[in-house]
Amino acid sequence: MRIHLPRTAALLVAGAVTASMLAACASPQDAEAESGAPVVLRYWSWAPNIGAIVDVWNEANPDIQVEVNTSTGAADIVAKLSAAKEAGTLPDVSNTTYENLPNLIVNDIAADITEAFESYEEQIAPAAWNLTTFDGANYAVPQGTSPQFLFYRTDIFAEHGLEAPTTWDQYADAARVINAADPSKYLATFPANDGQLFAALSQQAGAQWWSQSDGGWTLDIDGPQSTQVAEYWQGLVDEGVVATFKTWTPEWQAAIADGTLASWLSAVWAPPLIAQNAPGTEGDWAAVRIPQWTEGAPVSGVLGGSATVVTTGTRYPDEAREFAIWLNNSEDALTAYIENASIWPANLAGRELPGLKGAAPAVLGDQDGYYDLAAEIDEETVVVTWGPNVANAYSEFNDAFSEAITSGGSFTDALARVQEVVAADMSRQGYTLD
Repeated sequence: MRIHLPRTAALLVAGAVTASMLAACASPQDAEAESGAPVVLRYWSWAPNIGAIVDVWNEANPDIQVEVNTSTGAADIVAKLSAAKEAGTLPDVSNTTYENLPNLIVNDIAADITEAFESYEEQIAPAAWNLTTFDGANYAVPQGTSPQFLFYRTDIFAEHGLEAPTTWDQYADAARVINAADPSKYLATFPANDGQLFAALSQQAGAQWWSQSDGGWTLDIDGPQSTQVAEYWQGLVDEGVVATFKTWTPEWQAAIADGTLASWLSAVWAPPLIAQNAPGTEGDWAAVRIPQWTEGAPVSGVLGGSATVVTTGTRYPDEAREFAIWLNNSEDALTAYIENASIWPANLAGRELPGLKGAAPAVLGDQDGYYDLAAEIDEETVVVTWGPNVANAYSEFNDAFSEAITSGGSFTDALARVQEVVAADMSRQGYTLD
């Protein structure tokens, strides 16, 4: 299967869909529904506080109930869904990152939802629409985009007389100042398990790991822009002024909570996670653009962003599509998402909701203009093509960079190893590499 990205639509208009509009599309076709028992949809998601959002649906839809499973994270969604497909136990609906969607399409896990969703194009941000539409067919309902931010501890920066860095040179200088004052403290960590972050930083520098033309693929994971990023972080690691904690580990969580780490390179969805992992730091954080290679010419990479797929294993495709569309487009759902998960909606009307016009998330204290800045960064984000084996690339990144950190090896050699392994994997799958 060849995956082609469509051209961006010329005009998109904001809009919203209500649950009452969607209700007309529902046609329960299962014996359970005919007997009066509610249809029960199984939904996999890792979104913070997702239960509170699904509760809104369940209260309004007694005939179609949704059970959430949050045990599967973004990093392992492809492996878990692939195993479930093999076992015949796919959920009805699942969260996915945009970069993993091509893999789910190729492996016949994400169902074609064009008939139900194609009329929503004018309601969705162009970048999100393109990331979920292939060869003219819709395979997922976009949830949100992911403007990148540098989240930093204002109290720690003030203690050291530091301003938020606007360039990568200033970022490196801040790392040196913090670590020189206390060698057990760091500005940040370089996480070998976060290929997604490294990919986004490479995109910011101008890299395109995958690109496609005339049915063939070009793979450029170890190109000059990505190598520039690798060498930059190698320098900071070799100096000892940044840590090498892996994200989402107990060590990382403790370092975020106790100030061992003074910042986090993340995205708009991070505040609830900071609050969850560092509950004693509410009001001590601020958010700014990530540092830039060229001051005055802001650009951002793609750090995550999610969509909702209806799987090919569902017994309730109509109900599953109804829920997936409601979850990411209705005012009720988006209001709950904004409150509980700090998303930047793909639905354009959702960006006008009151929750995105007022105060920033509590962890950011009294910061003004957080959501206005998110909108600006969203416009500065590069257009990205994701390949068919992103999960493989991230897995090899983890192995290669973990080994380089442990052994004191070369980050550029690790990057070349990722390129080699991903290219071999694509060739085995029958893709033509230019």
